[in-house]
Amino acid sequence: MERGDLKGVAYPLLADYTKQIARDYGVLDEEKGLAHRGTFVIDDKGVLQFMLVSALGVGRSIDEMLRSLDAVQTGELCPANWKRGDKTLSAGKKK
Repeated sequence: MERGDLKGVAYPLLADYTKQIARDYGVLDEEKGLAHRGTFVIDDKGVLQFMLVSALGVGRSIDEMLRSLDAVQTGELCPANWKRGDKTLSAGKKK
């Protein structure tokens, strides 16, 4: 289905009409029938690596999400405000 407002989007999108996904992820406010803002990074083994859930009135930071994804992908221990290219807390330690 071609939608003019979605041209150029190169990744799959889905809708949660039944709210089951929001319910499954624990972000649904059942009383209001609304989902809180949730971002979940799940690895290829199905393991949750990063989760951020905020109230409806709180915006999300794409930069922070990308920074967190970079940190997860290092497999190392990364401090707050770590950025790609910075040393990790695990650097130089034997694993």
